Amino acid sequence: MTGITQEEIDNPLERLRLLSGDDDAIASFLDELDVSSPRERQMLAELARRTPLARPDRFDADHRRLIEALESLRRHGFHGSQAGASLGPFRYVLRWLVGLVARYLVVSHVKNVVTQMRNLYWAREMEAASNSAELKLLRPARFDAQSLVEIMKSREVGVPSFVLAGILIPVTATLWRLMSGFTFANWWVALLVGLIGVVIGVGLSWIVLRGTALASSRIHLSIREPLRAVWDDIGHCGEPPKDGCRTFAIVAIVLMTGVWIVLPTLVALALAT
Repeated sequence: MTGITQEEIDNPLERLRLLSGDDDAIASFLDELDVSSPRERQMLAELARRTPLARPDRFDADHRRLIEALESLRRHGFHGSQAGASLGPFRYVLRWLVGLVARYLVVSHVKNVVTQMRNLYWAREMEAASNSAELKLLRPARFDAQSLVEIMKSREVGVPSFVLAGILIPVTATLWRLMSGFTFANWWVALLVGLIGVVIGVGLSWIVLRGTALASSRIHLSIREPLRAVWDDIGHCGEPPKDGCRTFAIVAIVLMTGVWIVLPTLVALALAT
């Protein structure tokens, strides 16, 4: 440990930098510091790194591969749905709606990925030493990422508006019934209206589910591995951006089921009593 000052040994961050590359030694030192929070241990491990790139020899090639994957995903990520093949001419309307959902999720994810790429590259570029090999890799990559942010600015198409409309229509009708005290004269009319609401709610949920599945499949097929490779090349930067398809599907389906089926049913029972 020639050339190492006592201050560097006593300073926890300097000690971590000295141990960089030896995961067992870092873990042992963090135990000595009584750092038990996983988030704190991750943060200190990141601060222990000595270079802005963990795998500079692979970064350029993996960066290029990710750009190719993003381009392909943006072009093909929401086209070609085979949903509703047995529904005759109605399948074209359904496929258009499924594509609308998939487009929103794919374009949103691509825009999020390229923005986080640019920000991460930019931060590591500023950390890189002047005239270092890492700086010469990161600067052109950051220019690429900045260009991608501009290229991928196209609008997602308003699926949240589509979902919002699917929620507001039955909510408005239900509130009107509740405020006016309106009840159906015949039980079979009420039953028919209820069945129509169930069919619409299930249908909208099916469209959201199929659109989400299409987007998730295309995202995983195209950019999941290249994105993971770039994040590993940079190193100590957390997890790659997630697509959020599952969360979107769960929230949308729960809301649509609630407003088309559960809420009208509760109001109808309240008015009937």
